Amino acid sequence: MVMIIEPIIQEQWVVDGHVSLARPEVDDALYIKPLLESKGLLRPGAQVLHSLVLDNNVLTDLLEDRRPANNRFLENLLRTSPIELNPVFAMIEQRQKFAKATDALQAYANYLENTFGHSAAKLGTNDFDAALTATKASIIANVDLLSGYLSVTMYLYHQTATAKEKLEWLSGLVRYADLPFFQLHFYFAALVFLAKELPDLFNSKDVVKIARDMEIESTIEKQKKKVLNLSNDLALPTIALFRAGLPTDALVFPYIATRDRLVQLFLSQVICQMVVDAGGGRSNGSWALKEGSLLVAHLGHVISEHLPRRKHSPSKDDISVRKIRLQSFSDLYTSKSVELRAGGPSA
Repeated sequence: MVMIIEPIIQEQWVVDGHVSLARPEVDDALYIKPLLESKGLLRPGAQVLHSLVLDNNVLTDLLEDRRPANNRFLENLLRTSPIELNPVFAMIEQRQKFAKATDALQAYANYLENTFGHSAAKLGTNDFDAALTATKASIIANVDLLSGYLSVTMYLYHQTATAKEKLEWLSGLVRYADLPFFQLHFYFAALVFLAKELPDLFNSKDVVKIARDMEIESTIEKQKKKVLNLSNDLALPTIALFRAGLPTDALVFPYIATRDRLVQLFLSQVICQMVVDAGGGRSNGSWALKEGSLLVAHLGHVISEHLPRRKHSPSKDDISVRKIRLQSFSDLYTSKSVELRAGGPSA
């Protein structure tokens, strides 16, 4: 018998504890998004784990009881639905930025005990903290790698050209420099380029948020920090794809909970069609533009034509060399962006 997998939570926004199926006007609505398509086929007997992946703001809301009505909504959802609360992404983000990340981990264990009566998390706190500490350098390196496209995206955003021309430019640079291909980052670039060219298509608050996130800082160090922060936001849908691991090795159906307007807008444009086992406990997603999205309507054919693709799977040596090139590429366009802000060369 073939099994069908479907989300148990639909795309929704939560404001003061009340659900809306249409995006509200308020700035800090809680957005919950199932990442996979609405249905899929499973092998007979397969187990499914539904996992709600929190961004750092939503986790902090829970730990500090900010926006209590929304927190009570989430807690009731967890009590009434077969879904787990997953703070791993938020903890990874905290580990890069905050000196008191260990304290937050302990606070989370206390929250689970006080709210749900579960004390088991306290037993694993030290091991989890040690694992995060041991992998901190690699976490930062991986997020930094994913920021490679963002430096040139921010640079191109400020150029005088159409969204179509900017996408062609970006695609050509990536191909010419023989860089890794990041599908989601190409989609993100298309989104911000479209908002710059045709702002009337978007909610005015989204246009303002994009413009603010695309602002160039006055120094290279400040610009690198800004790019890295944005890279963390875009890493959220990627890191939310994972396997449950042994002993169950269940399929994970991920959902994202975030209050960031730009992340919400971006996730409304894309869908993950399939999760592929990448080995070593990692998973990759097969992403596509969502039918009916702004990107499909206004840039779909351009994206399809210029999205970088490879005909053959790269070797490990190819991947290593391209990662090195990407770092140099990112540094170059970080510098060029700062020069552009200072009135220097524009190309």
